[in-house]
Amino acid sequence: MAQDRPDVPVAMRRAVLVEAGHRCAIPTCRQTPVELAHIVPWVKVKEHSFANLIALCPTCHTRFDRGDIDRQSMLQYKANLEVLNGRYTDVERQILKVYARRWVELDEDCENEESFITKFRKLVREGAIGFGDIAIHEGMWWLLSNLLDDGIVELGYSTEEMRRGRWVRNSVALTAKGFELIERMARAEPL
Repeated sequence: MAQDRPDVPVAMRRAVLVEAGHRCAIPTCRQTPVELAHIVPWVKVKEHSFANLIALCPTCHTRFDRGDIDRQSMLQYKANLEVLNGRYTDVERQILKVYARRWVELDEDCENEESFITKFRKLVREGAIGFGDIAIHEGMWWLLSNLLDDGIVELGYSTEEMRRGRWVRNSVALTAKGFELIERMARAEPL
């Protein structure tokens, strides 16, 4: 701890950690353990404030301190946490996290930014097919009601059950609007 720098108050520390789900606030990372980081450096502000603190894993914290992640991105990650936490349930945020991870996997499979964008746009045109549906229990679709209401995901039906004359909703798929949300999350753009 720097000289003359007080500890972050326990209640504030807890609030910052809860805001990020005790995971790295960068949606494509979400690693543990985490540390608290000042978005605007302590030496400039000389205070701890909830709005200026964010939970980061040690790797992302180091990358931020080195300048590999810019301050504008960090401010946007913080703002996006507020939007996501205020609108979506834990289950819905888990679904978004799965899709954010799939975004990273897709990005890593592509040789360059141009091939990634081309592949991503193709997936958007085709719907979620190829990006991956997420299986859910047929009676639990209501847990995703905000994502459904916002048009971020859509329900998928079991083809086999449809052949039997039953319309069983057993998966969710990301919509074109959902792809846009995941893209903005991954690129630290405003939600």
